[in-house]
Amino acid sequence: MTVITLSRELGSEGDRIATLVAERLGLGLVDRERLYRAARVAGVSEAALLELEYASEQTLVAQILKSLRSVPPTSTEERLSAALMAPLTSPLDGIFSPVLPPASIAIAELVRMLDQVIEKRAREGKVLFLGQGAQVLLRDYPGALHVRIMAPLEHRVAVLQAREGLSRTAALHQIRASDRERAEYLRRFHNARWGDPALYHLVINTAFVPVSLAVDLIIAAARALSSTTKTERHEV
Repeated sequence: MTVITLSRELGSEGDRIATLVAERLGLGLVDRERLYRAARVAGVSEAALLELEYASEQTLVAQILKSLRSVPPTSTEERLSAALMAPLTSPLDGIFSPVLPPASIAIAELVRMLDQVIEKRAREGKVLFLGQGAQVLLRDYPGALHVRIMAPLEHRVAVLQAREGLSRTAALHQIRASDRERAEYLRRFHNARWGDPALYHLVINTAFVPVSLAVDLIIAAARALSSTTKTERHEV
């Protein structure tokens, strides 16, 4: 069962690549938007989610925690049980329902809970995790392919400017804020360095590798790794 983690730098076309890979392989895509969608189903207000979306210099977990301020409380035990036992076919139904009372949970506890959800979803297979520290959490998971999409800073600035219609200064600010957020998340909660090449099977520089080729490379690597893992299991 295919499991891919994809880490990307803002402006490197990583989101587009992840979407295309997931579509071609028929994988569930677990990204930040899916977390927002699950939160909405659980009753998190749209205003809170909008505030969350634009708070780009906070860690992901801090943003999620902030978005849950308006949700009625339930016990920690009920919330954790729901996160681990609910079917995740869409691919994250049930993660935010029922929801923990924010006052009763530390950020580190929320990270551990999300980590457990990621591990459960990985066991179900046919999934692509976009960010969320999955490359560290699943580094020893059999058959999982870990990919990093990157590009030089000036290339990323140009891509973001063209895509969002931003000034160079605004694009640079967004990229630097995003880099700080993602690096801090891995450092703080997974004791890992975001850019460490040892975390990945493939590191693809989209300044030189077109999106279509990057997609082909990831799919070929995922299939080859899956085939190798199956052979090793049979031999054992």
